[in-house]
Amino acid sequence: MKTKITFLVLSVLALVFMSSCTKRCRCTKFNLETAYYSKEEVKATGKSCSDMRFLDGLHTPYYTYCEWTYTE
Repeated sequence: MKTKITFLVLSVLALVFMSSCTKRCRCTKFNLETAYYSKEEVKATGKSCSDMRFLDGLHTPYYTYCEWTYTE
């Protein structure tokens, strides 16, 4: 009985991990256009997602806001 319950729990956990969502940084411009950056792209810039508002070389924000979203 314990073996069946353990197998069922492990099966459910495996399904959850295999169908997990993808974390992306969503940045919205002032004209409501949206750009998405992967975790790797954000990491490569050396910034956090919220710091992606500012492009390199610009002192004013390029995006209205940037936030992490989870998508399939």
